[in-house]
Amino acid sequence: VPAPPAGQPPAVLPMRAAPPPQPAAAQHLAGAAPARGGAQVGPAFAAAGLASAGGATAGGGMPSMDVVVRYKRSWSIQEALDQHAALCRQKDILTKIGSNRLRVRRTQLQFARLEVEDALERVRNVPVAVVADAAKTQALAANVRRSTQDLALATRLRNMDEAVVKQQLTVSDAEIEQCRLEMQVMKKAIDDKSLVVATDDPIPPESAVRNEDRAYFYCTNCKVGGHGQRFCEYLLKRPEWRVYPYQKWFEDEKKNEYHCPLGKRLVDFADESHFSRIAMYIKGRVWLEDKTKMFDLVPDLMPETFVIQDCKWREGKEPKDDEDQPRLPWFVKEADRNWGTSVHVCAEASQCMSLAKPGSLYVVQQHIRDPLLMDDGRKCHIKFYVLLMCLEDGKTWRLYTFKDGYLSISPHAWSPEDLSKETQVTIIRSERIRGWKPWPEVYPKCQAGVAEVIRRGVAQGKLEGRLGKRQFEILSSDFIVDTRMDVWLFEFNMSPVLKDPQDSPVTNDADMITAALDIVVPREGGSEGDWDFAGEFVGTPPAPPEPKA
Repeated sequence: VPAPPAGQPPAVLPMRAAPPPQPAAAQHLAGAAPARGGAQVGPAFAAAGLASAGGATAGGGMPSMDVVVRYKRSWSIQEALDQHAALCRQKDILTKIGSNRLRVRRTQLQFARLEVEDALERVRNVPVAVVADAAKTQALAANVRRSTQDLALATRLRNMDEAVVKQQLTVSDAEIEQCRLEMQVMKKAIDDKSLVVATDDPIPPESAVRNEDRAYFYCTNCKVGGHGQRFCEYLLKRPEWRVYPYQKWFEDEKKNEYHCPLGKRLVDFADESHFSRIAMYIKGRVWLEDKTKMFDLVPDLMPETFVIQDCKWREGKEPKDDEDQPRLPWFVKEADRNWGTSVHVCAEASQCMSLAKPGSLYVVQQHIRDPLLMDDGRKCHIKFYVLLMCLEDGKTWRLYTFKDGYLSISPHAWSPEDLSKETQVTIIRSERIRGWKPWPEVYPKCQAGVAEVIRRGVAQGKLEGRLGKRQFEILSSDFIVDTRMDVWLFEFNMSPVLKDPQDSPVTNDADMITAALDIVVPREGGSEGDWDFAGEFVGTPPAPPEPKA
């Protein structure tokens, strides 16, 4: 402390009243690190309830500066407008929170400066008797040190909060800008003259502009379900694809709302086939989805199948007496349900009828003999992925099979006496199949089985083409293998389980989906990936429409 000039008495400055003592809990910064050297913060500074920058709350419980509402792709104009309004409201709220937060920080910084000034004033005006007391001198020095540390901390936290507020407002602005650009792209899509109105004619009208001359292609998520939105997301990764917004189409008697592209335009891809140049559903798919129909088509590829219809054996065909059957479980499945749902397990054929409900249709199958098990004795079956496509001529079908499917494995060792669904019914995709030792021998047999199903379906006219419109589906077939390495087909799953990287970073189907769309909608630099061409089948095209009168 500097001494006064010779011959002058020490200056006496007016002292501010010391703030009242604070409770012990208030002597620490709320959420902030303690002052270096273990000293506690100054009373006035602690009374402000300082909190660390970037935390959930600041300044004694102020709201967070986190950007909660994030931009998400919109599929309609109304969705885009609603999202833009929500993002702008968020920006206004964050601006107010940030302003209040910084005001608190500036106030706390002013308190800290005043504390330093008070501490220095006390030192300047300290009596000589106090100076001579070492303990009191150390207390004064500790008070100055604590006040200066509080000032440094207040300065640092103010700077941190300024950075947090600036960063979060910048993020909020970026989210708003993304939404604005999306609406701009939607406006351009609506004005694109290459799109024509969809008609009820069997053959869709030609585009107003040749594909070679078009700058952009469009997809619409009509929210039908299945994999429509997923396929749109993957197509939109291509720089030449854009979203075309949807609108309400109609509402049925149950108040279910249906959508279509705005203005009922015919877009390049939509999950509502009537408004899409590429249909994502195969005509005649019921012959693959319905187990009873598939057994009629390929009885030699499936285990012997019996049908219960309205609590009666169809056509009088029923299993043999229990004593004439091998001791293996029986499965009763609803004919139009997949993914292992509505499957009942029983020990004997005579018990199957008791599991049926009036008015329902079931398939009944006995477990295959000598199933090939995992090394630890658990049951498994193969999820075999298939891409089926029919060209615009309505008669040329192309089949691809994926080289790397999945194994669905039971969590328990298999036993014919264990009738629990966990042991007998394998549903969940457990692991990739490429590393499974029998796979090189089994894969060609699964491929040949699927090819035979499609060949017969096309030859018999069960699978139908669409004139002027390409159609495709990614589906999976379930196979089980026996110890003789024979494969048995059980069912096809339409719209099977597919996973994206954001949902399952380690094991996902992004490469499979991308390559499938490269086959269906070719592009420069595209690749078939692990899809294996399994055959081309030519059927009878649909009859051309009669000319209008």
